[in-house]
Amino acid sequence: MRLPRLTNQAEALQVARVLVNEAKIIVKPSSPAKQLTCALIAILGTSAVVFFFGLGRLGFLGPDEPRYAEVAREMFASGDYISTRLCGCLWFEKPALIYWMAAAGYHLFGVNELAARIPTAVAALATVALVYFGLRRLGLTDLGLAASLVLATSGIFIAYARVATPDMALTATTTAALLAAFSALRSSGRAQTWLWSLAFALVGLAVLAKGLVGIVLVVAILGFHLVLTRELRSIRLTDLLIGSVVFGAVAGAWYIPVTVRHGWPFIEEFFIRHHFERYVSNEFGHPQPAYFFFVVALAGMVPWTFFLIPAVARLKSLRPREDLRGSLLALAWLWVAVTLVFFSFSESKLPGYILPSFPALAIIIGAEIEAVWRDEQNLAQRIAVLMTGLTILIAAIAFVVYLHRESVELSGLGAALQWLPLVVAFVSLAAIMAGHKRILLAATGGAVISLVIASVILLFPALQDEVSLKAFSLQAAGALRPDEKIGFYLKKEFAPVFYSSGRVLCDSRRGQPLYALNQDMLADALENQPSMIVITDLRWVEALEGDPRFEIEYIGTQNDSTALRVALRR
Repeated sequence: MRLPRLTNQAEALQVARVLVNEAKIIVKPSSPAKQLTCALIAILGTSAVVFFFGLGRLGFLGPDEPRYAEVAREMFASGDYISTRLCGCLWFEKPALIYWMAAAGYHLFGVNELAARIPTAVAALATVALVYFGLRRLGLTDLGLAASLVLATSGIFIAYARVATPDMALTATTTAALLAAFSALRSSGRAQTWLWSLAFALVGLAVLAKGLVGIVLVVAILGFHLVLTRELRSIRLTDLLIGSVVFGAVAGAWYIPVTVRHGWPFIEEFFIRHHFERYVSNEFGHPQPAYFFFVVALAGMVPWTFFLIPAVARLKSLRPREDLRGSLLALAWLWVAVTLVFFSFSESKLPGYILPSFPALAIIIGAEIEAVWRDEQNLAQRIAVLMTGLTILIAAIAFVVYLHRESVELSGLGAALQWLPLVVAFVSLAAIMAGHKRILLAATGGAVISLVIASVILLFPALQDEVSLKAFSLQAAGALRPDEKIGFYLKKEFAPVFYSSGRVLCDSRRGQPLYALNQDMLADALENQPSMIVITDLRWVEALEGDPRFEIEYIGTQNDSTALRVALRR
């Protein structure tokens, strides 16, 4: 395996040095104006690196990314921005916002991984900025700075910022809606009306991002907060009516025309099957124990997880009805609790479901870091600072160990680059041990940046064929004859769907790409096809070769996936 050109690595290292230096400036700003400028540089610079650097270097991962990317590609190619289709089949799994965003990316950057993922990275960057500016507007600038940088450097948030799924768009819109509503409760007159209208519009976007969960989360979180703080009476009926009209106009931009065009089939597939049945049944195959999301929340906040210990201890001292800060933290805790509890009752569980709770966790942790800055830390916070430094160090050591265990080829600058995260982690831990607690954010942010840069340059090429079926899919697509399409036999893979530009046979009876569950179904599909490239698992090849009805030609294999040209013996 060859490393990228050294000039690219040198540029990456220079980016890391500049951003770490910029982040350190925020420790002792000389004026409020400079504080704001440096904070913006630190936040946007850190976020830009960890969200965007090497964004298109990996092929699509898992089943979801290529599926969403292909629906957007078909929308972009057809010019039909209402009906969502996969391989020509109507595909009402998710609403249109993620497809519109990806289609915009295709228009700007061409049809590729980078274009499909850029909208998600932009949504992540917007969420980080929303946390900072939303809290700054409330007069909580230091808390906004701490919370936004914690969010930008949290493991799960970085991971989901770099994949083309609707979870980040939902997170951005629900975060914006809740912060706008919280600000509206502390405003009056015309400003209050505008803020409520904005909050309702953002809920409409959340519903366009991922369906009814967008309104359920915001209404439940805000409802519990209004009861807790006894602020329900401050909401005017006029604002609710105006807001409802705004919500209907935003959400209706897609839901009305798609319902008019497709009627009951859309309602049944989108709402009944992909909302209610997904929640109450395990039809979609993602069962997990009830505590699953609590573990995801703790692991997802790495390297900041240990700050949740003093945060929980501080819960009993919250005064949500007495001061702004207490009210905001109460909202954040409700935000986390409602999200985790709601999805814990779902029979289908995936880590991304609770992504909307991570801005709230960042606010909670940010409050603890702010106390450290002010030298008001208690023993639990001092331990959390030390454990954060150790976590970064352990991650850097694990990175080096993994590189050598996987025998990743390292030479020249690449050999030096592997040590960058470890050096930054040692500097971070040394500063913490020396009592320089105020550089905690800058040092940890620098360590996370260095890990992301080193991973993109050194790990991504090594992992390409292990985590993505891009090469295999392109091989299968390249073997297609003009009159052939791709089908699947006892194996669902969506990477070939995107990388073949949708040249997959649509099973019109089931309204989905052909997925043959037995050899008879495959034979039926071939009745009207001269031949087909079939994607299946290696373990099923022998059975297909032993079926006298089929003529088999080997195309290629990657991991346990294989591609065969299959035709009926005539």
